[in-house]
Amino acid sequence: MHQPMNRASMRLDAESVTPDYYIEHYMDFLPRYISHGRPTADTLTTYQKRIRSFLQWCEGQGIHPLAVQDYQMRIFMEDFILAHKDSTVALTLIAIRTFFMVALRLGFIRENPCAHIHAGAAFRLDEDFKYFTLDQVGEVLHYFESEKDDFVKYRNMSMLYLMSVEGLRNVEIERMNDEDIHWETETIYIRGKGHAGVIYPSKSTMKTLKKYLEARPKPVKDGALTPTFLSDSHRRMHQRLSRDGIRKIMDKGLRACGYKQKGISCHVFRHSCGTNLYAATKDLRIVQETLRQRDPKTTARYAHVHQRMTKRYTSALDPENQNADQPDEPTK
Repeated sequence: MHQPMNRASMRLDAESVTPDYYIEHYMDFLPRYISHGRPTADTLTTYQKRIRSFLQWCEGQGIHPLAVQDYQMRIFMEDFILAHKDSTVALTLIAIRTFFMVALRLGFIRENPCAHIHAGAAFRLDEDFKYFTLDQVGEVLHYFESEKDDFVKYRNMSMLYLMSVEGLRNVEIERMNDEDIHWETETIYIRGKGHAGVIYPSKSTMKTLKKYLEARPKPVKDGALTPTFLSDSHRRMHQRLSRDGIRKIMDKGLRACGYKQKGISCHVFRHSCGTNLYAATKDLRIVQETLRQRDPKTTARYAHVHQRMTKRYTSALDPENQNADQPDEPTK
């Protein structure tokens, strides 16, 4: 991975920063334009990976990256869309658009060739997103309870509670530290990817988490912080559990209960939290606050799906429904 130069000594006058210099050292510039100038290491890695794929494509086509035009950009995106998921396409377009935006502000190009290109997520019905009922989540929980090693058992159970009851994302569980847990107020500070905040977990979540910490071996420090969830693999023994490690643990539970299939991953537990919480409260604001979603339209789909499944509005038109109110006879 390219190592950033010493920014204190980096000269930014027009003579020292050339277009070719920018292409070679773009990761020295982009951090100032991402996440209000405070991007995380994960975010920078994502941007670099996405931009690198585009630069490699340019090299294969014999095109200078800063000479790419709108039409050529569309050719790249058409091929990329065919080979990747919607989420990857969207992230890639954001990263490349930022790459060109910085080049534009440095005066290397006259316009951003991505300015009029949109990822365009594939059309999906609201009902297409998956979720588990409380009983199904309970099955996975009971599977984790059967583990004999208390460390592994309560770790897996705690992560399931945090996902399916508290609505946490995979990355938020990965980043959790002991220093983020406040036992006096029974709150947890969440280090989200643009979704940081404090949550107020249920009594069961905190109780299970406490049992896990009591059974957990001594953690390997992550700098000044103490990672909460630890790996039990030989390669990363007692170090911070990675997102891939969390995913594999949840997948194991899903397979054991017969729920693992294409499109079903640990993120479904977060959807389950939103769907089941709305069913229990009928309050979208509570769901939005719990999931820490900025856009209420994103939250509204949980209500939309629940209402369509439970109301069955067209039942009122059933010809065999003798109790249905009949409209007045049409005026002759």
